[in-house]
Amino acid sequence: MAGRAKSILVGYDGSEASQRALDAAATLTGYGSTLAVVNVSPEGSPAPRRPLVEARDRLARRQVQASYLGRYGDPADRLVETACDLDVDLVVVGRRQAALQRLVLGSVSAQVVRRAPCDVLVVR
Repeated sequence: MAGRAKSILVGYDGSEASQRALDAAATLTGYGSTLAVVNVSPEGSPAPRRPLVEARDRLARRQVQASYLGRYGDPADRLVETACDLDVDLVVVGRRQAALQRLVLGSVSAQVVRRAPCDVLVVR
């Protein structure tokens, strides 16, 4: 990552890993940069309001402004798609799966790293 990212996207689902990712993204947000928080829910589920409200409250305590987006579908697909749509410089995601789950299923963070059109920070 060259210099400070001007546009940052963070995936947030309310998990501990995504909370760490949100905190890292907030720390990286500086003067003149923007932060977008996206929550991806499975197709057909209710609107993803709760995690976005939690993210907003968490960022408000740090006095960080952001935009909040709810998406539906596969998390990796929607994160990469949103990164492209917003033309972000950096995507920040948390890593939370156990090693066996990653081996069998693959992880969202690994898929985003492979497919994102920009730098990706994976927070452990």
